Amino acid sequence: MTINQLKYVLALNKHKNFTTAAEKSLVSQPSLSTQIQKLEKELNTKIFDRSKKPIKTTELGEKLVKQFQIIVSESLKVKDLINYQKNKIVGNLNIGISSTLESTILPLFIDKLFVKFPDLNIKFVVNKSELLYNSLKNNELDFVIGLTPLNDNDLTIKPLYYEPILIVTTENIKKTNSTEIELSDIDTNRVLAPNKENEFRSLIENIFPSCNYNEKFENNSLETLVNLSLTGNGITLIPYLNYLNLREQEKTKVYKFKIPEPSREISIVCKRNTLKKHIIEEVFFLIKSSMKKIKSFTDVKIIKSKN
Repeated sequence: MTINQLKYVLALNKHKNFTTAAEKSLVSQPSLSTQIQKLEKELNTKIFDRSKKPIKTTELGEKLVKQFQIIVSESLKVKDLINYQKNKIVGNLNIGISSTLESTILPLFIDKLFVKFPDLNIKFVVNKSELLYNSLKNNELDFVIGLTPLNDNDLTIKPLYYEPILIVTTENIKKTNSTEIELSDIDTNRVLAPNKENEFRSLIENIFPSCNYNEKFENNSLETLVNLSLTGNGITLIPYLNYLNLREQEKTKVYKFKIPEPSREISIVCKRNTLKKHIIEEVFFLIKSSMKKIKSFTDVKIIKSKN
């Protein structure tokens, strides 16, 4: 039994396809298949049912996979432990970032990150926060830049920023002379919301629970929905960091909610027992310092995304 064999099993269990598992493992498909067969022969048990399409992990195989995840995770900690004791910032760093944050957060710090840590092999994975947290627990990621709060005692959460949600519309929806808008001022039937697969959609649903939205335009692009609102085709909610990327003329069509403003919490999330804590701390402070030039908000109401 080798660590590589266990990694191949984990890859096949994840992708349910030999070709894809081999590509992700950077080996040939015959090599991956042969190594898994050798392991099954050594253990005298079938880990996968190859008669099923897609390939199915057997009942005993599911239990073995969980144990293999622990073994592979612990094996990876050996180098991390050595680097941790020597306070070295080297090796691989796999970072997950929410797909709703990639275009606004990443440009703020990515250049500084590569300059500050030239000896780190940094890889970014973009997905929904919920899926990234699952990958974090499976030791596929070292930390996640995602949306919180979370209820998970195995994870450490370090808030980076509280980001208000704003309103884009050409309509006069203010009921008073105030520059702030009440939630009750919004006709949700006019709200353009992204598709349900979009992480930002779940946040909108928590701001306006049990409401109907304008489903005339089915689109997953926040940029497209904002442009539709700017041409008078509805109301769009937009995170503050996305608002900063608008042109000055477009910003005149953006309003804020009455305080405490509905906001999302952006955090760095890692496992409590990570041996890369010293690296993650350094990255946290780098990102935090990169965001100092952006207006901060404290009088907010954190809206949790539905999982």
